[in-house]
Amino acid sequence: MLEKRPSGLLRFFFKVPLFMHKLGFGGWERLIGAQWMLLTTTGRKTGKRRETLVDVMDYDKATDTYYIEAAYGSQADWFKNIQANPRFEAQVGRRKFTAQAENLNEGDTGEMLVQFFRRKPAYTRSVMAMVGMKFKDEEELRTLGKNLTLLAVQPRKG
Repeated sequence: MLEKRPSGLLRFFFKVPLFMHKLGFGGWERLIGAQWMLLTTTGRKTGKRRETLVDVMDYDKATDTYYIEAAYGSQADWFKNIQANPRFEAQVGRRKFTAQAENLNEGDTGEMLVQFFRRKPAYTRSVMAMVGMKFKDEEELRTLGKNLTLLAVQPRKG
């Protein structure tokens, strides 16, 4: 989990993908080997719609489950919004759906991060380096992953 939120230029850099998505350019992230999910939550204090983009770390087609990571763990505003209002909207590519989320346990988060790294090593290293998280090998990455908050997101039934 990140200790402090980015500021200045780095904060702007992290907001650019959301702006591009709002302009209708969603899906361009595949050009850099990433897949993102647009979350639209209800603000726990204001009741207003709030949007954010998160990395899709994996997708299990058999269970129709997306796995996403909260960079700020339980301190992420969107995470707190989902805890307060569990019904939220999600969009991956052109697919939009009403969703529900469940936290993964600590053991699964480390392994999920290692699997993501194996599929996308350059992307994983660059994103983690941008937020000040460096690792030498998969075991160190697995240990870092145990401190992260990962969620399983599925289309809401009914």
